[in-house]
Amino acid sequence: MQILVIAAKEVEIKPSVEFMAAHYPTAAHIHYAYTDVGLTAATFSITRLALTQPPDLIIQAGIAGSFENGYQPGEVVLIDNEQQADLGVIENAQWKNIFDLQLTDENEAPYKKGLLPNPYINHFNFLGIRKVAGISVNTISTDTATITRMQQGSPAPVVESMEGAALHFVGGQLQIPFVQLRSLSNQVGERDKSQWHFTQAIQSLNAKLIELLIHLQQHPISFTANLPA
Repeated sequence: MQILVIAAKEVEIKPSVEFMAAHYPTAAHIHYAYTDVGLTAATFSITRLALTQPPDLIIQAGIAGSFENGYQPGEVVLIDNEQQADLGVIENAQWKNIFDLQLTDENEAPYKKGLLPNPYINHFNFLGIRKVAGISVNTISTDTATITRMQQGSPAPVVESMEGAALHFVGGQLQIPFVQLRSLSNQVGERDKSQWHFTQAIQSLNAKLIELLIHLQQHPISFTANLPA
């Protein structure tokens, strides 16, 4: 069982890397990598890693912004559906995505009804983590009009990140099981970083990631059966 754990930046999962090295030094089947920020860099990195040393499972872990007004700082969620939320055009003051523009069929793999789903999410949600919809952007949402437009998506997103859709796209195309784990650090649109709960989000994220890795260490999974196609 080969597990690839990825994050945009080392700081997001450093506590987990150090914990596993100290407590499970023989877990050579768990590998760590950093994809850098943004969909382009993440897509390249995940594809290269997946093709060079094909993993049985990819776990992406990172912090994210929340669209929920009453979000709980440090809450950890799993992303079930992703969307590339800024891939399209504003035409006559109306947003149109690549499906509206008929540039891509909304059901062309790995898309399903315009979404990038995770068909493996229930299989790996051992910890009973809340499942929510996410969006990925290359430009962080800051203005009210953009945030309102994003919130009106279907399904309404709870989480905004800059790399999640890359994982869902590559995992879906290569049919490699994957999990996207996100910890909420701030409200989407809040740029005063003194209001962010970065330390709490990192601690919560790594607590769940460590718990997940220990579970996989103690209960190895057969990847040859019972997984979605």
